[in-house]
Amino acid sequence: MANPALDSQPDFVAMADAALGPQPEFAVMAAGCEETANTFTNMAAQIRNCQNLPILQRHNEIATTFQGIFELLNRIEERLGRVEERVERVEERVDRVEERVDRVEKRVEDVEEWVEGVEKWVERGFRRVEVHQLNNQARLENSHVIASNIPEDLIPLYSLTAADAQPQVILDFPSRIDDISQMDGGRVNELLCHLEQSTSGDLAQRRTRLKRAVGGFIRYDSSVVRV
Repeated sequence: MANPALDSQPDFVAMADAALGPQPEFAVMAAGCEETANTFTNMAAQIRNCQNLPILQRHNEIATTFQGIFELLNRIEERLGRVEERVERVEERVDRVEERVDRVEKRVEDVEEWVEGVEKWVERGFRRVEVHQLNNQARLENSHVIASNIPEDLIPLYSLTAADAQPQVILDFPSRIDDISQMDGGRVNELLCHLEQSTSGDLAQRRTRLKRAVGGFIRYDSSVVRV
């Protein structure tokens, strides 16, 4: 038989629960966490599947292509660098060759100048020889005119001082051997210089020297020695 006294006592547990408010249900929480984890796992799997999309695969191919192009460009740049180094070495060798060519050209120019000088010297020598030959021929003819007392003018001689150019006849050359005896010292010296004869001695000696230079000679007869 139930005890009315006991039945009428208050439910302290219920009162405590009512005072604390609603309590969490851990089983529900555990189930929710598991469901959330499963959701994130599924999301991660789907995100990984995004790489299989055609557009992303195309982008990957493009990126790979560009990477290959960049690598090729790098190799080309390296080869160009080596080519530039070789070109620089070739340019240095060309510069050295040009310097040697310049030195050779300078030596050739020096040789050409030397040859030109020799040619001029030889040419002057030939002209002087020519003048000497012309004067020797004129002296022979003048000797004949003087020795034979032929009434002809003396053949003018050529100037040796102008032998570097074309042979030139001495201007105002004496027409007769006796004209030399009437010349003053200045004119005698001028003619002697043209014939490269000494101008030393007195006037009489210089006149005699000039007469011999134009073809005169000492002629002996029974009473007088005449030039």
